[in-house]
Order: sequence, then structure tokens, then C-alpha cells
Amino acid sequence: MAVNIIELQNIIKTYKVKKTKEPFCAVNNVSLSIKQGEIFGLLGSNGAGKTTLIKIMAGLLEPDSGRGTVLDYDIYRDHKIIRSKVSLVAPTADIGTDNNLTVRQNLEFWAVVYNLEKSQRKKRIDGMLLFLNLKKYENHWPMSISAGNRQKLAIARSLLVYNPILFLDEPTVKLDAAGAETVRGLVKKINAEFGTTIILTTHYIFEAEELCGRVAIMHKGKIKSCGTVENLRHDLKRYDELIVRGSGLDTFPAGALKAQPFVITADLQPAGNKSGALVIQAAELKTHLNFILKCLLDNGVQINSMETIEPTLEDIFMDAIGAASESGASVGGGISPGGGASCGGGA
Repeated sequence: MAVNIIELQNIIKTYKVKKTKEPFCAVNNVSLSIKQGEIFGLLGSNGAGKTTLIKIMAGLLEPDSGRGTVLDYDIYRDHKIIRSKVSLVAPTADIGTDNNLTVRQNLEFWAVVYNLEKSQRKKRIDGMLLFLNLKKYENHWPMSISAGNRQKLAIARSLLVYNPILFLDEPTVKLDAAGAETVRGLVKKINAEFGTTIILTTHYIFEAEELCGRVAIMHKGKIKSCGTVENLRHDLKRYDELIVRGSGLDTFPAGALKAQPFVITADLQPAGNKSGALVIQAAELKTHLNFILKCLLDNGVQINSMETIEPTLEDIFMDAIGAASESGASVGGGISPGGGASCGGGA
């Protein structure tokens, strides 16, 4: 069983705002656990607090209050050690890239900065160039290659020392579709081949759904919902739907399905209309689809058509933000003693 590699409890971080002289709370009472080897996503709109939280975990910012450890190092006492043991790729690949050095020379420079042993530098750089498919660009100036390849260079730089945690702050935000798809494939590859724990921020909902085993939805400095997409669907009551059209639905005993623990609703819509459709909401619909179809057929339903609707992470995101805005409370993940949102480790 994977161990928690990051533990945060009731983290608060505020900034002073000159114009209003009122403090702005960027991270508001956040508790979070991230397990070794997972790809964890922080999803939220601009200003949600994602980057501030990333910087706290990376040892670049000290919170105002709360407790936390990264790789068992205290985020207050050991922030310098944490910085040396994690890698961070900023939203723009050009930060940290010297355009007066070639791609290879940039990696050679950072190998010295990272204090990589001289005997290992060439082998490690060659390995990164091959791993990220940058070998053919090794003698190019960074500004002469695509934005996607410059982002790959930034990631190569961060991987030179094989740190166990990689923070990616909106890694595809300035890339075209092809470059973004390349970087997303690279994230999966790094996680699979190196076992690197990856924490990424994004406001692209489809990106979080594609990459992340767990997602924390942030809004106004708080984690509003957290978990796997499947668990978030359950927490926010966004279930898969099966829409069945055919003959015999008006006499179908819907109670036969409603009695099953995985069925949430099974209703003819519009009610009593012989030309209507049977709408079934169910948890883990794919798992129970054969049972549902057998039940329909055994009770004389002749199926003409079927349609399944699966809630997307975008649906979940909008529900989480909407529910939080209406109630002021957190959705999913539990509430910590201090009243903030809590996101426990995955399975």
C-alpha cells in the first residue's frame, strides 16, 4: 500500500493587497494527503489558489498557519531540503531557459546547478534527450524550437536529478493542441516509467480527467471536493444514466430495478406516456448493465434503442462550485476540525 508522500493540515496563506489594504486569502484552511506514485490534479479557475498551494508544497512559500510535511520533511523547518528534493515546472517553459545556450547546454548548466556528479552528467543528459525525444534538437537554440519542445526541455531539466515529486503548474497552458497532447502523454510516461509522484494544476477539465487518479477542485482558496472522478460523481449525486426506448415500457414493473442497491432511480418519462423512455440512474452502470438489460427483457420489454449518459468532470466541477457557493460548505472529502476542506489519500 502506497504511503502518503505529502501531508497538509489546515494550511492558510494570505497576501497583503495594497489597493484595498485588506488581506487576500489565497489558501483557506486546506488539508490534503497525496500518496506516493499517484498523479494528483488541482483543478480550478484562475485565482482559485492552485499555484500558491503548489509553491507551499514545493518549499517556495511558507504558510501563515497550519502543519505539513513533504517527504517527511517539515514545511517550515525543512523548506530548503524540500526544494532540493522536488522539481517544479512553471506555467511558462521559458522561465529558467537560457536562449543563449543550446538545448544540450541548458541541460549541462542545470546539471551543475543541481550538483549532479560530473561522472553522471553526460549519461543523464543523453538519457533525458532520448526519453523526451529531444535528441534531434540538442544543438538548437531554445527559441528556434516549438513551444511544446521548450516545455519538454523544462521538464527534462526538472528530471535530471530523479526527484521523487514533480510539480507541474499548468503544463499545457500556452501550447497548441499537438504540443499539449505531447506533454500529456509525457506526464503519463514519466509517472509510469519512473514512478514519480506528479501534482499538476490545471483549469482544463478534460486534462485532469485524462491524467489524474484523483482530483481536488479548488475555489476561492478552498478545496470544495476531492477524490476520484467516480467518487466525486457519487458525492455530488451525478450518476450515469441509461435511457431505454421500446415497447412494453408502460407495463414494466420499475420496482424490480428500484429494489437493487445500485439503482438510484428508474422512471418512465414522461410519466405514463407509452411513447416515453425509461430513464435509469445507476452507480457503476457499466458493471450492472447486463443485469438491467436482462431484467427489462425478462419483463417483456422490446428494446428499440438505448443511450448512456456519463457525467463528465466538467459537470462535477460546476456542481461542486455551485453547491459550495450556495451553502458555503465543502462538498465531498470531509470537513476538518478547523472548518476547512479535507482531502485524504487515495486507495
